[in-house]
Amino acid sequence: MLVGTMRNASLFQCLLSLFLCQLLTAHNHEELTIASAASAVPLPCRSDDAAVDIIRGGGNGIFGDDGIDMKTRDTILRFLDSSFKGADDYPFHIQGMRWHFMSLLRDSRRLERLAKHLSDDDNEGDDDGFVALEQAANYVVNFNMAGFFRVQTKLFVHFLREHLCEEDSIGPFIEGGNAMAETDAFKKLVSQVEEYRVQSQKIGRLLYERAKAASNSSNSLKHKQQLLGDVTRSSRQLLDQLAPLRSLQETLIVPAISRVVPSKVQKSFNNKVLLNLGLLESRLHLVGMHDAVWESGIEDEKKKFVNEIPYVARVMIERWRKSLYIPKAGALDYGYQNSA
Repeated sequence: MLVGTMRNASLFQCLLSLFLCQLLTAHNHEELTIASAASAVPLPCRSDDAAVDIIRGGGNGIFGDDGIDMKTRDTILRFLDSSFKGADDYPFHIQGMRWHFMSLLRDSRRLERLAKHLSDDDNEGDDDGFVALEQAANYVVNFNMAGFFRVQTKLFVHFLREHLCEEDSIGPFIEGGNAMAETDAFKKLVSQVEEYRVQSQKIGRLLYERAKAASNSSNSLKHKQQLLGDVTRSSRQLLDQLAPLRSLQETLIVPAISRVVPSKVQKSFNNKVLLNLGLLESRLHLVGMHDAVWESGIEDEKKKFVNEIPYVARVMIERWRKSLYIPKAGALDYGYQNSA
């Protein structure tokens, strides 16, 4: 039965299914208590309404100034609004990139919240808190963001250039076939995406260095408080870089891919992403994606998650949360475990 199912599944689903079958076989003497992914309730990061707005993709600054000039934006929007050859767009299948980004935004907000929590007068001298801050920053910067941007630089940017920045790719979707203006606009879009990546990585490196220094027991309390201020500001700066990148993703990149890239090609890209991340790393990211989607409160996103993620992976989320995710990312909720 599994073989028959896998013949009709994408490689993404096949790889996950094979891996999970091996995992379950290795634990066949354990009693597996599996909760439904839909019933899992992540610890919310809602210190204010803006946190939810960022996850949703809305709120102040999300769809405001994103670095794209008006002429470039108008050119792309005219292309997207055109009904010539492709009034019915392809379904969008590269949801993992979107959910990973949602997870990164959520974790960046949680990191900022943790730094603010430790900055309170009541928490001065909390050595365990400073250790948690370093662990949390390491997860956000060196794991979550590093994984996202690794896929962006090695795979996604090349994918965008191949399908959106070549006249042969988008010319057939333009009346007359002259796609010079459109390809130039998409090249500027991809360049802006890369600029946000470069700036985000610079901020991330500084953020982690400050968090690591704050956890150093040899530093004075006064110095640690100064470093905490740096971490708080860097967390905010990181969000300010990621938010407009999210805007570009949602308003221009996603609809452009849906316009020109067939479903089969999109699914092939998903397979490459999975192989790039590796199955072990993918399990951690999947928990973060799930939590970001469920915390967003957007029912359509939840439905997409259920439809795109294989059942056997979804039902393993709670096990992976306890065995993998909390040990690595649980520090983000330091001080809030008992107040959720």
